[in-house]
Amino acid sequence: MNGPTETETLAADNAANAPTDPNLTAAMGLRPAQIRRRLVQMAWPILPPLGLSIVFRIVGLLAGIALLGVAGWAVMGGYRTVRLSTVVWILVGLSLVKGLARYLEQYCGHYVAFRALARLRLYFYDRLAPQAPAALEGRDTGDLLSRVTKDVDRVEVFFAHTIAPAVTAVIVPAATLTYVGVALTPWAVGPLAAGLLIVGLVSPMLRRRASARAAQQLRQARGQIAAHVRDSVQGVREVLSFDYQDRRLAELDQLGQPLGQALRTLGNATALRRGVNVAVMSLTVAAELFVLVTALDAPALIGLGLGITVAAFAPVIAVEDFAADLQQAYASARRLFEVTDAAPLVADAAPAAPLTPAEEAPRSVLTAPEVRLENVTFYYPGAHRTSPALDSVTLTAASGQVTAIVGASGSGKSTLAALLTRSWDPDSGRIWLDGQPLEDYPLAQLRSEVGVAGQRPYLFNTTIKHNLLMARPDATTTELEEAASTAYLRPVVEDRAEGWDAPVGEMAEKLSGGERQRLALARTLLAGPSVLVVDEATSQLDAASEAQVLAGLDQARAGRTVLVIAHRLATVKGADRIYVMDAGRVVQQGVYAELAITEGPFRDLLAREGALEADDLAA
Repeated sequence: MNGPTETETLAADNAANAPTDPNLTAAMGLRPAQIRRRLVQMAWPILPPLGLSIVFRIVGLLAGIALLGVAGWAVMGGYRTVRLSTVVWILVGLSLVKGLARYLEQYCGHYVAFRALARLRLYFYDRLAPQAPAALEGRDTGDLLSRVTKDVDRVEVFFAHTIAPAVTAVIVPAATLTYVGVALTPWAVGPLAAGLLIVGLVSPMLRRRASARAAQQLRQARGQIAAHVRDSVQGVREVLSFDYQDRRLAELDQLGQPLGQALRTLGNATALRRGVNVAVMSLTVAAELFVLVTALDAPALIGLGLGITVAAFAPVIAVEDFAADLQQAYASARRLFEVTDAAPLVADAAPAAPLTPAEEAPRSVLTAPEVRLENVTFYYPGAHRTSPALDSVTLTAASGQVTAIVGASGSGKSTLAALLTRSWDPDSGRIWLDGQPLEDYPLAQLRSEVGVAGQRPYLFNTTIKHNLLMARPDATTTELEEAASTAYLRPVVEDRAEGWDAPVGEMAEKLSGGERQRLALARTLLAGPSVLVVDEATSQLDAASEAQVLAGLDQARAGRTVLVIAHRLATVKGADRIYVMDAGRVVQQGVYAELAITEGPFRDLLAREGALEADDLAA
């Protein structure tokens, strides 16, 4: 039997990656009334102009009804009772009123909508930031970008095209029916009221559940497509190198199939509702004509009634017009709340009282704190409980010293670095910084005290200087140069005609791997942390460049506690203390000289590294 195709496998992967977090499930189950309430509460301080939008919409709709009513009255002979020029000026005046009211309605509505979207984006970011970075792992950045851009934009329908039309769909028909019953004949109220109720209430409910499901499917499919396209663009070299174009397009086609199905469902529902509306409107006009001809003798009044009947459907037709878009707005809001409702994996501590100028030390003066781990055990979320990433780890990075943590890949070294910045919290045990539990530090303060230079840094698509200043916008040129010299970044700057203003390119494509690491290290040094964690930050450097960086780090250790995480043992020869990790546990500790001559894991790693270097030389 043939196995599944690549596209079938991709579809299965998408299904398997559906959100399982209880917060996400709860957000996906939000009812429309709950979504409306949350959106209104979020935008409440800026909603007052919507009242003006409703008033101007009422004026514009009534002017439109009067326009067609007067036109019908005049065509059926009413012009004989007044001068024709008077009728023309009345029609011109009503048209101007309608146009001006429409403009003011749209202006007020969109003023609120765009300010509400700005608040929604800020709310999204404010709720997303505390979850980072740990809670964002496993989420596709392309999908997140789709949520904060396209999904937020789709919510605009709720503020700009829903509230005012919904209110006026009640007020304007009620006023119109009252006028028809008083000024024309009570008999004309029944058929018109029935038609308005069907178009305004019954028609929007047709296939409502199917439309809601399709709208949710549509937003999810677009998020997946955005993520797929992002990967295709960023990985275009690999796609071309491995002749992956046709398969990549087939995957995109597979992702597009749910999108097409959702659009067909929404299109069919919209066509059904609009077909019903046209039929109901036509029948209502016919019924009104029969009633008016039967009850009234004056042709002009009959024309007035028919004009009002046709125009009276405008406010209720708007309900059906925004109903389909509103389903997508609700689906988009659910996708936003899926993210914002997720609980942060680490809780922030209360901010510390600000220091007085007398208490605050200059940035150039650093106090090196001690870092201590006591029986720390940690499991990654979703990991099997028999496979801890860290297992009862106890170690001390003494104040002002260089402490090295070495081990094979997967031994837990980088996990330890992530715990020091509270990307995660330990499942058991405790981490101390300068004698104070790590969780007692406000996150902003902790992450300014503990700086991590990693082996796979992210650099923004700007200049070298801008990437450095991200760490400290107020840094002077001298401070920039000092950080660059320490990280051996100066040659990178000097080799480029633009100097500090040289662009790094998207995904830092204009820099080599080693140059990226040096830039990231300089950026971390510029931030001035009192605890510097160097996580494989020289792994992509050649021997000569690595020696320069290590010499710079030796100078930068003054006033700092330095943790060097490495699997290349040559980088830790000068460390004051070395801890060897294996399978999440500390299995050996000591100084380089004694570990190198002692039977154990460190000597095994040293022998393996020497064998690899010998193979490289032989090659």
